[in-house]
Amino acid sequence: MKRVCESSADRITDLPADVIQRILVFLPIKDAAKTSILSRKWRHQWLSIPQLVFDNGFAQLKSDFEARSKLIMLSVYRTLLVHDGPITKFELSVLGLEFCDEIEHIVRYLSSKGVQDLKLSCSSPNPSTGGYKIHTSLFSALNLKSLNLNSCVFTPPTWFVGFSKLTNLKLVDAALPDGFFVDFLPKCPMLECLEVIECSGHSDKLEIAAPFLKSFNLEAYFMEICFKHAPLLSVVALHLSEADTPDMVPLFASLPALQEFHVNYDFLRFLAHGDGETTDSSLLKHVPARLPTTLHQLTVLHMTDLVFDNSEMERVFVCLIMSSPNLRSLTVQRFSIEEYYQPANDEVSSIRRLLEAEDCLACLQHLREFTILQSLGAQVEMDLVRFVLATAPLVRFIHIMPIHNFDPKREKDFMRELMRYKRVSKEAEIIYNRVDEY
Repeated sequence: MKRVCESSADRITDLPADVIQRILVFLPIKDAAKTSILSRKWRHQWLSIPQLVFDNGFAQLKSDFEARSKLIMLSVYRTLLVHDGPITKFELSVLGLEFCDEIEHIVRYLSSKGVQDLKLSCSSPNPSTGGYKIHTSLFSALNLKSLNLNSCVFTPPTWFVGFSKLTNLKLVDAALPDGFFVDFLPKCPMLECLEVIECSGHSDKLEIAAPFLKSFNLEAYFMEICFKHAPLLSVVALHLSEADTPDMVPLFASLPALQEFHVNYDFLRFLAHGDGETTDSSLLKHVPARLPTTLHQLTVLHMTDLVFDNSEMERVFVCLIMSSPNLRSLTVQRFSIEEYYQPANDEVSSIRRLLEAEDCLACLQHLREFTILQSLGAQVEMDLVRFVLATAPLVRFIHIMPIHNFDPKREKDFMRELMRYKRVSKEAEIIYNRVDEY
């Protein structure tokens, strides 16, 4: 038994240094530090790992946030003080951590160490000021490939020449300068993934010119969106806040590579408004049966917070379906307020009449998966499921995920009705998941 233990210990001790480094990179930093007791060879190995992550797993969650924050910053300082070697990745994202002078010093230090992947997620001590201001030294970190910032004032200095290697940028609740998209993005020519979540301070016009951009996620208030040059952009998520906006229909002509599209109710409403008028008659006249640009590459369509309570939204829904002949996955998330519930009945819903009238029978020939989130068991949902089952020859799964506290009787009637529908696909399967199951 002793020989076996000695043999195991020797194997660990004799591992090559590069293998030890690979192991340590995948360990939480606390556990990486504990490996120093394994052997003399391991004692200082953790001090040169190139990736340092201080997240909620690192911090002990206590009610005394101030004391915890001081302890966290002391631990980070001590780690950086004894660290020996390059730091390619640094993450400081601890729940409740507020920005302080120490974090500013850390940013300056990392900028001189050639950091490539930086994530700072901390709150501002004075939210009314619009967040903490990022130190200008960050903009001299020319090796950056990934940058993730939260609750900050992001203002590049006049001498900023750009991040020539940056491929991923995520800004959450940040204050951006006016003209940010026009002035800053061209200075990041290799950008592939861009996320702008609930940021402020920029102009209402969004103009994207990024030749290598592949993924774009936006949650904001905007008056106008223009993809000036984004030939490779394949994944787009637009969750817009309520506002008046120009015609959204031309937007699709500038997205030739669009494969995955996530939109919310407000975007679809903007798509219907077109000429800026808000009367129902003008909306109905504007919504086309199909978009001028057929979305041949689009395979995934995800629409959230839908309210099928008026002809406007139903026509936009059908328009997108008709314009996407190669859809493989379609997800509809209902706006789950009980007042929008319309009980099932024997009458044909207006959405079903639209689908049949617009001759959509051939528009779901490639569909594999259909999902309804926040299901209310309404007639419109039944008609959508009925339509998919009757016209999608390749559909494999239909997922139904109901609202919380779904009425048991309504739920039973809903499922009984769904099981009665005829299926053109022999492999079609209805999967019903309650809230506590997903």
